[in-house]
Amino acid sequence: MAKKGDKKKKIILASGKRRTAVARVRIMETTTNPQFRVNGTRIEVWPNEFAKKVMMEPIILLGDLYKNNLDIKVKVFGGGWMGQASAVKIALARALNEYYKSAQVTSLFNDYDRTWLSGDVRRTEPKKAGGRGARARFQKSYR
Repeated sequence: MAKKGDKKKKIILASGKRRTAVARVRIMETTTNPQFRVNGTRIEVWPNEFAKKVMMEPIILLGDLYKNNLDIKVKVFGGGWMGQASAVKIALARALNEYYKSAQVTSLFNDYDRTWLSGDVRRTEPKKAGGRGARARFQKSYR
Protein backbone atom coordinates (compact mmCIF):
# COMPACT_ATOMS: atom_id res chain seq x y z
CA MET A 1 0.00 0.00 0.00
CA ALA A 2 1.36 3.41 -0.96
CA LYS A 3 2.08 5.87 1.79
CA LYS A 4 0.96 9.48 1.68
CA GLY A 5 4.36 10.91 0.68
CA ASP A 6 5.27 8.22 -1.90
CA LYS A 7 5.62 9.25 -5.51
CA LYS A 8 3.89 6.85 -7.89
CA LYS A 9 6.24 5.31 -10.47
CA LYS A 10 5.19 5.50 -14.09
CA ILE A 11 5.02 2.07 -15.79
CA ILE A 12 4.44 1.72 -19.52
CA LEU A 13 3.64 -1.57 -21.28
CA ALA A 14 3.82 -1.97 -25.06
CA SER A 15 4.18 -4.70 -27.64
CA GLY A 16 5.51 -4.97 -31.17
CA LYS A 17 5.40 -7.59 -33.92
CA ARG A 18 7.62 -8.27 -36.89
CA ARG A 19 6.70 -11.29 -39.01
CA THR A 20 6.43 -14.11 -36.42
CA ALA A 21 8.45 -12.39 -33.67
CA VAL A 22 6.59 -10.76 -30.78
CA ALA A 23 8.18 -8.40 -28.25
CA ARG A 24 6.70 -7.06 -25.01
CA VAL A 25 8.32 -4.03 -23.36
CA ARG A 26 7.98 -2.68 -19.84
CA ILE A 27 9.39 0.78 -19.12
CA MET A 28 9.58 1.95 -15.53
CA GLU A 29 11.11 5.03 -13.97
CA THR A 30 13.92 4.27 -11.56
CA THR A 31 16.19 6.29 -9.33
CA THR A 32 19.05 3.78 -9.16
CA ASN A 33 20.89 1.77 -11.82
CA PRO A 34 18.70 2.01 -14.96
CA GLN A 35 19.11 -1.02 -17.23
CA PHE A 36 18.04 -2.17 -20.69
CA ARG A 37 17.51 -5.95 -20.65
CA VAL A 38 16.30 -8.23 -23.44
CA ASN A 39 15.22 -11.70 -22.27
CA GLY A 40 17.18 -11.11 -19.07
CA THR A 41 20.44 -10.19 -20.86
CA ARG A 42 21.87 -6.68 -20.63
CA ILE A 43 21.92 -4.97 -24.03
CA GLU A 44 25.61 -4.10 -23.60
CA VAL A 45 26.59 -7.78 -23.77
CA TRP A 46 24.13 -8.77 -26.53
CA PRO A 47 25.97 -11.20 -28.85
CA ASN A 48 24.87 -9.80 -32.22
CA GLU A 49 26.21 -6.26 -32.73
CA PHE A 50 23.92 -5.40 -35.65
CA ALA A 51 20.79 -6.60 -33.82
CA LYS A 52 21.86 -4.53 -30.81
CA LYS A 53 22.09 -1.39 -32.97
CA VAL A 54 18.64 -2.09 -34.45
CA MET A 55 17.12 -2.48 -30.97
CA MET A 56 18.75 0.74 -29.70
CA GLU A 57 17.61 2.80 -32.72
CA PRO A 58 14.64 4.58 -31.03
CA ILE A 59 16.82 5.60 -28.05
CA ILE A 60 19.61 6.83 -30.35
CA LEU A 61 17.10 8.80 -32.43
CA LEU A 62 15.68 10.53 -29.36
CA GLY A 63 19.15 11.77 -28.44
CA ASP A 64 18.91 14.61 -25.91
CA LEU A 65 15.19 14.02 -25.32
CA TYR A 66 15.92 10.60 -23.78
CA LYS A 67 16.15 10.61 -19.99
CA ASN A 68 18.54 8.00 -18.63
CA ASN A 69 16.31 7.13 -15.67
CA LEU A 70 14.31 4.39 -17.40
CA ASP A 71 14.48 0.71 -16.57
CA ILE A 72 13.61 -1.17 -19.78
CA LYS A 73 12.77 -4.89 -19.74
CA VAL A 74 11.92 -6.76 -22.93
CA LYS A 75 10.62 -10.28 -23.51
CA VAL A 76 10.83 -11.42 -27.12
CA PHE A 77 10.01 -14.77 -28.70
CA GLY A 78 9.38 -16.31 -32.12
CA GLY A 79 11.01 -15.62 -35.45
CA GLY A 80 14.70 -15.21 -36.18
CA TRP A 81 17.28 -12.88 -34.66
CA MET A 82 16.55 -10.00 -37.08
CA GLY A 83 12.78 -10.31 -36.74
CA GLN A 84 13.17 -10.28 -32.97
CA ALA A 85 15.39 -7.18 -33.11
CA SER A 86 12.84 -5.38 -35.29
CA ALA A 87 9.99 -6.41 -32.97
CA VAL A 88 11.93 -5.01 -30.00
CA LYS A 89 12.53 -1.77 -31.93
CA ILE A 90 8.82 -1.37 -32.73
CA ALA A 91 7.73 -2.16 -29.17
CA LEU A 92 10.34 0.20 -27.67
CA ALA A 93 9.33 3.04 -30.00
CA ARG A 94 5.67 2.60 -29.04
CA ALA A 95 6.51 2.53 -25.33
CA LEU A 96 8.74 5.62 -25.52
CA ASN A 97 6.07 7.44 -27.52
CA GLU A 98 3.50 6.63 -24.83
CA TYR A 99 5.92 7.56 -22.04
CA TYR A 100 6.76 11.02 -23.39
CA LYS A 101 3.26 11.75 -24.84
CA SER A 102 4.78 14.47 -26.98
CA ALA A 103 3.87 15.47 -30.52
CA GLN A 104 7.57 16.11 -31.10
CA VAL A 105 8.49 12.48 -30.33
CA THR A 106 5.60 11.14 -32.43
CA SER A 107 6.55 13.25 -35.45
CA LEU A 108 10.23 12.35 -34.98
CA PHE A 109 9.44 8.62 -35.11
CA ASN A 110 6.94 8.97 -37.97
CA ASP A 111 9.32 11.07 -40.07
CA TYR A 112 12.16 8.59 -39.57
CA ASP A 113 10.19 5.37 -40.13
CA ARG A 114 6.39 5.20 -40.20
CA THR A 115 6.28 1.48 -39.31
CA TRP A 116 7.70 2.09 -35.82
CA LEU A 117 4.35 3.22 -34.44
CA SER A 118 1.96 1.56 -36.91
CA GLY A 119 3.76 -1.80 -37.27
CA ASP A 120 4.98 -3.65 -40.33
CA VAL A 121 2.12 -5.57 -41.95
CA ARG A 122 4.26 -7.52 -44.43
CA ARG A 123 4.12 -11.29 -44.00
CA THR A 124 5.49 -14.20 -46.02
CA GLU A 125 3.34 -15.29 -48.93
CA PRO A 126 1.88 -18.78 -48.48
CA LYS A 127 3.18 -21.69 -50.54
CA LYS A 128 1.04 -22.84 -53.46
CA ALA A 129 0.66 -26.22 -55.18
CA GLY A 130 2.87 -27.00 -58.17
CA GLY A 131 6.13 -25.68 -56.79
CA ARG A 132 8.56 -25.46 -53.89
CA GLY A 133 7.42 -22.05 -52.67
CA ALA A 134 5.03 -19.16 -53.16
CA ARG A 135 6.16 -18.28 -56.71
CA ALA A 136 8.69 -20.98 -57.73
CA ARG A 137 7.35 -23.75 -59.98
CA PHE A 138 8.68 -27.24 -60.61
CA GLN A 139 10.74 -27.55 -63.81
CA LYS A 140 9.06 -29.00 -66.85
CA SER A 141 10.79 -31.29 -69.36
CA TYR A 142 9.68 -31.56 -72.98
CA ARG A 143 11.92 -34.54 -73.82
